[in-house]
Amino acid sequence: MAAKTKTDIHLYTTGTPNGIKVSILLEELGLDYQVTAIDISKNTQKEPWFLEINPNGRIPALTDTFEDGKPIRLFESGSILQYLVDRYDKDHKVSYPYGSREYWEVNNWV
Repeated sequence: MAAKTKTDIHLYTTGTPNGIKVSILLEELGLDYQVTAIDISKNTQKEPWFLEINPNGRIPALTDTFEDGKPIRLFESGSILQYLVDRYDKDHKVSYPYGSREYWEVNNWV
């Protein structure tokens, strides 16, 4: 098994389809990340600390350190998936090169 790539990624999620697909992509890309399980039955996603990450109060959400050294907050699974692929999939393990026919066709499914 290859070593995971060290990152500052922190995923806030629960076992829903939208949460799971982000976890799958993180694993496929071999990225090291932290997870905070959000208990939606207790409305954890509506607590003030979480609303600072995602003002919509929904999961999944993700934080990372951006290339400029400042934190970035992402929410909505499609947005998170696009960020992870654009930033971390330089070898196109799960994506296609920007501008290719396949790149645009895949975007239909994000």
